[in-house]
Amino acid sequence: MAIKWIFFDLDDTLFDFAASSLKSLRALWAEQECIRKVFPTPDAFIEEYHIHNARMWQLHERGEITSAFLQPERFRLTLWPELDGSRVLEESQRLNDRYLDLLAQCPAPCPGAEQLLKSLSRHYLIGVLTNGFRAVQYRKLATMGLSRYIQRTVISEEIGIQKPDVRLFRHAERATGATPNTALMIGDNPANDVQGAIDAGWHAIYYDCKSKPFQSSSPLFLGKVTDLRDVPLRM
Repeated sequence: MAIKWIFFDLDDTLFDFAASSLKSLRALWAEQECIRKVFPTPDAFIEEYHIHNARMWQLHERGEITSAFLQPERFRLTLWPELDGSRVLEESQRLNDRYLDLLAQCPAPCPGAEQLLKSLSRHYLIGVLTNGFRAVQYRKLATMGLSRYIQRTVISEEIGIQKPDVRLFRHAERATGATPNTALMIGDNPANDVQGAIDAGWHAIYYDCKSKPFQSSSPLFLGKVTDLRDVPLRM
Protein backbone atom coordinates (compact mmCIF):
# COMPACT_ATOMS: atom_id res chain seq x y z
CA MET A 1 0.00 0.00 0.00
CA ALA A 2 1.37 3.39 -1.02
CA ILE A 3 -1.14 5.98 0.16
CA LYS A 4 -0.53 9.46 -1.19
CA TRP A 5 -3.94 11.13 -0.76
CA ILE A 6 -6.07 10.98 2.39
CA PHE A 7 -9.62 12.24 1.91
CA PHE A 8 -11.91 13.14 4.79
CA ASP A 9 -15.64 13.50 4.99
CA LEU A 10 -16.56 16.89 6.49
CA ASP A 11 -19.78 16.76 8.50
CA ASP A 12 -19.45 14.71 11.70
CA THR A 13 -15.90 13.73 10.75
CA LEU A 14 -13.94 16.99 10.77
CA PHE A 15 -16.85 19.32 11.60
CA ASP A 16 -19.14 18.56 14.55
CA PHE A 17 -22.27 18.99 12.49
CA ALA A 18 -24.73 17.56 15.00
CA ALA A 19 -23.77 19.99 17.77
CA SER A 20 -23.42 22.94 15.42
CA SER A 21 -26.75 22.32 13.73
CA LEU A 22 -28.52 22.10 17.08
CA LYS A 23 -26.93 25.36 18.22
CA SER A 24 -27.81 27.07 14.93
CA LEU A 25 -31.43 25.90 14.96
CA ARG A 26 -31.85 27.13 18.53
CA ALA A 27 -30.42 30.51 17.53
CA LEU A 28 -32.74 30.62 14.52
CA TRP A 29 -35.78 29.97 16.73
CA ALA A 30 -34.68 32.70 19.14
CA GLU A 31 -34.24 35.39 16.49
CA GLN A 32 -37.12 34.58 14.11
CA GLU A 33 -40.57 35.61 15.29
CA CYS A 34 -42.26 33.67 12.48
CA ILE A 35 -40.87 30.43 13.93
CA ARG A 36 -41.82 31.26 17.52
CA LYS A 37 -45.39 31.92 16.40
CA VAL A 38 -45.68 28.31 15.24
CA PHE A 39 -43.50 26.58 17.83
CA PRO A 40 -43.57 27.77 21.47
CA THR A 41 -40.26 26.06 22.28
CA PRO A 42 -37.04 25.53 20.33
CA ASP A 43 -37.20 21.78 21.01
CA ALA A 44 -40.60 21.51 19.32
CA PHE A 45 -39.28 23.38 16.28
CA ILE A 46 -36.11 21.29 16.06
CA GLU A 47 -37.98 18.00 16.37
CA GLU A 48 -40.35 18.91 13.52
CA TYR A 49 -37.52 20.29 11.38
CA HIS A 50 -35.52 17.07 11.74
CA ILE A 51 -38.47 15.01 10.49
CA HIS A 52 -38.75 16.98 7.27
CA ASN A 53 -35.03 17.50 6.81
CA ALA A 54 -34.40 13.74 7.00
CA ARG A 55 -37.16 13.05 4.49
CA MET A 56 -35.84 15.67 2.08
CA TRP A 57 -32.31 14.24 2.27
CA GLN A 58 -33.63 10.75 1.56
CA LEU A 59 -35.31 12.03 -1.59
CA HIS A 60 -32.19 13.97 -2.54
CA GLU A 61 -29.93 10.94 -2.11
CA ARG A 62 -32.23 8.97 -4.44
CA GLY A 63 -31.94 11.73 -7.01
CA GLU A 64 -35.63 12.65 -6.79
CA ILE A 65 -35.15 16.29 -5.79
CA THR A 66 -32.41 18.89 -6.21
CA SER A 67 -30.49 20.61 -3.44
CA ALA A 68 -32.07 23.90 -4.54
CA PHE A 69 -35.51 22.41 -3.83
CA LEU A 70 -34.46 20.65 -0.63
CA GLN A 71 -33.14 23.69 1.21
CA PRO A 72 -36.24 25.92 1.40
CA GLU A 73 -38.68 23.02 1.28
CA ARG A 74 -37.55 21.58 4.62
CA PHE A 75 -38.45 24.89 6.26
CA ARG A 76 -41.71 25.26 4.36
CA LEU A 77 -42.87 21.80 5.44
CA THR A 78 -41.82 22.51 9.02
CA LEU A 79 -43.62 25.83 9.33
CA TRP A 80 -46.30 26.08 6.66
CA PRO A 81 -47.13 22.59 5.35
CA GLU A 82 -50.55 23.71 4.08
CA LEU A 83 -49.26 26.81 2.31
CA ASP A 84 -47.45 27.37 -0.95
CA GLY A 85 -46.80 30.22 -3.31
CA SER A 86 -43.99 32.64 -3.99
CA ARG A 87 -44.25 34.51 -0.69
CA VAL A 88 -43.99 31.34 1.40
CA LEU A 89 -41.14 30.02 -0.73
CA GLU A 90 -39.28 33.31 -0.43
CA GLU A 91 -39.63 33.26 3.36
CA SER A 92 -38.56 29.61 3.50
CA GLN A 93 -35.49 30.41 1.44
CA ARG A 94 -34.64 33.32 3.73
CA LEU A 95 -34.80 31.05 6.78
CA ASN A 96 -32.67 28.43 5.08
CA ASP A 97 -30.05 31.00 4.12
CA ARG A 98 -29.93 32.33 7.66
CA TYR A 99 -29.62 28.82 9.11
CA LEU A 100 -26.70 28.03 6.80
CA ASP A 101 -25.09 31.32 7.73
CA LEU A 102 -25.36 30.52 11.43
CA LEU A 103 -24.04 27.02 10.79
CA ALA A 104 -21.01 28.28 8.89
CA GLN A 105 -20.12 30.63 11.75
CA CYS A 106 -19.76 27.79 14.27
CA PRO A 107 -16.06 26.93 14.73
CA ALA A 108 -16.73 23.35 15.83
CA PRO A 109 -14.05 20.88 14.78
CA CYS A 110 -14.48 17.32 15.99
CA PRO A 111 -12.07 16.44 18.82
CA GLY A 112 -8.61 15.78 17.46
CA ALA A 113 -9.40 16.96 13.92
CA GLU A 114 -6.90 19.80 13.66
CA GLN A 115 -4.01 17.89 15.23
CA LEU A 116 -4.69 14.90 12.97
CA LEU A 117 -4.70 17.03 9.81
CA LYS A 118 -1.57 18.84 10.93
CA SER A 119 0.26 15.56 11.53
CA LEU A 120 -0.95 13.78 8.39
CA SER A 121 -0.21 16.77 6.16
CA ARG A 122 3.51 16.27 6.85
CA HIS A 123 3.40 12.97 4.96
CA TYR A 124 0.29 12.98 2.74
CA LEU A 125 -1.81 15.20 0.53
CA ILE A 126 -5.12 15.98 2.22
CA GLY A 127 -8.51 16.24 0.55
CA VAL A 128 -12.11 16.68 1.63
CA LEU A 129 -14.85 14.71 -0.12
CA THR A 130 -18.24 15.77 1.14
CA ASN A 131 -21.94 15.61 0.38
CA GLY A 132 -23.17 19.10 1.12
CA PHE A 133 -23.82 22.61 -0.06
CA ARG A 134 -21.04 24.66 -1.61
CA ALA A 135 -22.20 27.87 0.06
CA VAL A 136 -21.49 26.55 3.53
CA GLN A 137 -18.88 23.76 3.30
CA TYR A 138 -15.94 26.00 2.38
CA ARG A 139 -16.90 28.43 5.12
CA LYS A 140 -16.94 25.67 7.74
CA LEU A 141 -13.37 24.73 6.88
CA ALA A 142 -12.27 28.36 6.97
CA THR A 143 -14.04 29.08 10.26
CA MET A 144 -12.37 26.06 11.88
CA GLY A 145 -8.97 27.08 10.51
CA LEU A 146 -8.54 23.76 8.70
CA SER A 147 -8.28 25.02 5.11
CA ARG A 148 -4.50 25.44 5.41
CA TYR A 149 -4.03 21.68 5.68
CA ILE A 150 -6.23 20.79 2.70
CA GLN A 151 -5.06 20.66 -0.90
CA ARG A 152 -8.42 19.94 -2.56
CA THR A 153 -12.09 20.04 -1.54
CA VAL A 154 -14.66 18.16 -3.61
CA ILE A 155 -18.32 18.98 -2.84
CA SER A 156 -21.17 16.90 -4.21
CA GLU A 157 -23.35 19.92 -5.05
CA GLU A 158 -20.69 21.29 -7.38
CA ILE A 159 -20.52 18.01 -9.29
CA GLY A 160 -24.18 16.95 -9.20
CA ILE A 161 -23.23 13.51 -7.82
CA GLN A 162 -23.29 12.30 -4.22
CA LYS A 163 -21.42 9.68 -2.26
CA PRO A 164 -21.60 6.70 -2.38
CA ASP A 165 -21.82 7.04 -6.17
CA VAL A 166 -18.49 5.78 -7.52
CA ARG A 167 -18.50 8.62 -10.05
CA LEU A 168 -17.84 11.15 -7.30
CA PHE A 169 -14.76 9.22 -6.21
CA ARG A 170 -13.62 9.09 -9.82
CA HIS A 171 -14.08 12.84 -10.07
CA ALA A 172 -11.92 13.29 -6.96
CA GLU A 173 -9.22 11.19 -8.63
CA ARG A 174 -9.28 13.31 -11.76
CA ALA A 175 -9.25 16.51 -9.70
CA THR A 176 -6.22 15.48 -7.65
CA GLY A 177 -4.26 12.95 -9.66
CA ALA A 178 -4.97 10.28 -7.06
CA THR A 179 -5.55 6.68 -8.10
CA PRO A 180 -7.62 4.02 -6.33
CA ASN A 181 -4.56 2.32 -4.83
CA THR A 182 -3.10 5.62 -3.57
CA ALA A 183 -6.30 7.02 -2.03
CA LEU A 184 -7.73 6.55 1.47
CA MET A 185 -11.12 7.75 2.71
CA ILE A 186 -11.91 8.48 6.37
CA GLY A 187 -15.52 9.16 7.29
CA ASP A 188 -18.35 8.57 9.73
CA ASN A 189 -20.96 7.23 7.32
CA PRO A 190 -20.65 3.46 6.77
CA ALA A 191 -22.50 3.50 3.44
CA ASN A 192 -21.49 6.82 1.90
CA ASP A 193 -17.90 7.11 3.08
CA VAL A 194 -16.62 3.62 3.83
CA GLN A 195 -18.47 1.27 1.50
CA GLY A 196 -18.53 3.96 -1.19
CA ALA A 197 -14.75 4.22 -1.03
CA ILE A 198 -14.28 0.45 -1.04
CA ASP A 199 -16.57 0.12 -4.07
CA ALA A 200 -14.38 2.70 -5.82
CA GLY A 201 -11.28 0.66 -5.04
CA TRP A 202 -10.03 3.03 -2.34
CA HIS A 203 -8.80 2.10 1.11
CA ALA A 204 -11.09 3.22 3.93
CA ILE A 205 -11.08 3.83 7.67
CA TYR A 206 -14.39 4.07 9.50
CA TYR A 207 -14.69 6.85 12.08
CA ASP A 208 -17.27 5.19 14.31
CA CYS A 209 -18.38 8.19 16.35
CA LYS A 210 -22.07 7.21 16.51
CA SER A 211 -21.82 3.45 17.19
CA LYS A 212 -23.23 2.47 13.80
CA PRO A 213 -22.26 -1.14 13.02
CA PHE A 214 -20.14 -1.83 9.95
CA GLN A 215 -18.25 -4.92 8.90
CA SER A 216 -16.26 -5.67 5.78
CA SER A 217 -13.98 -8.50 4.71
CA SER A 218 -12.43 -6.35 2.00
CA PRO A 219 -8.65 -5.93 2.29
CA LEU A 220 -9.30 -2.27 1.46
CA PHE A 221 -11.01 -1.79 4.81
CA LEU A 222 -8.33 -0.75 7.27
CA GLY A 223 -10.53 -0.85 10.34
CA LYS A 224 -12.35 1.64 12.52
CA VAL A 225 -11.54 4.22 15.16
CA THR A 226 -13.86 5.82 17.69
CA ASP A 227 -11.56 8.80 18.21
CA LEU A 228 -9.73 10.73 15.49
CA ARG A 229 -6.68 10.75 17.75
CA ASP A 230 -6.46 6.98 17.14
CA VAL A 231 -6.04 7.29 13.37
CA PRO A 232 -2.56 5.97 12.49
CA LEU A 233 -0.22 8.68 11.25
CA ARG A 234 1.66 6.49 8.77
CA MET A 235 -0.10 4.10 6.40
